[in-house]
Amino acid sequence: MGADKPKPARGRPRKMNAENVLDVAMTAYWQSDPADVSVNAICQMAGISKPSLYREFGSEDGLSRAVLDRYAEQVLSEIFVILQGGMRLRGTLDALIDFASDDPRMETGCLFYKMRAGKHRLGPETRVRVEEIDAAAQAAYVAFLQSCRDAGDWPDGLSVDAGAQYLGEQIALAITQRASGENPARIREMMALALSVFTRP
Repeated sequence: MGADKPKPARGRPRKMNAENVLDVAMTAYWQSDPADVSVNAICQMAGISKPSLYREFGSEDGLSRAVLDRYAEQVLSEIFVILQGGMRLRGTLDALIDFASDDPRMETGCLFYKMRAGKHRLGPETRVRVEEIDAAAQAAYVAFLQSCRDAGDWPDGLSVDAGAQYLGEQIALAITQRASGENPARIREMMALALSVFTRP
């Protein structure tokens, strides 16, 4: 009878804890390159069978898209909160610098930026989601800079679109440098220098 105990897998495929699987997959993708993490490895780490994973998420692409959605909700949403927080230009830039250089979760980089950089290796559903999130981020940066311009914080004559793209890429670069082991104090210094273009008189 004791030998039957470790096998609760019978009723488990349907009752698989999808939240737990997403957390396991998100951690695995985040700490490595998403395209290098196999479904088998995720099943093993989560203690589930491959068929039950496919039943829940449809495919590997369905899983990586669900992971990206969870990451966007739990982590990327904080960047949107900063951009839409109603702080003036300087306060918002400082908060973005804090996030990129100090947030402990960025030690291994940003899962979204990793997926964006390797999107040619992702499935079609995940690739579309990466592009949607990228467009939403660009729109949020544009809205933020436009509101700064409307408030007189940011001068006319500079392209809001180009400024928004530059700002987003500086944050991406800083987080990528975190993942490669660059000193956070040096990253903060470089970001302050890069973003000083927005606050020059």
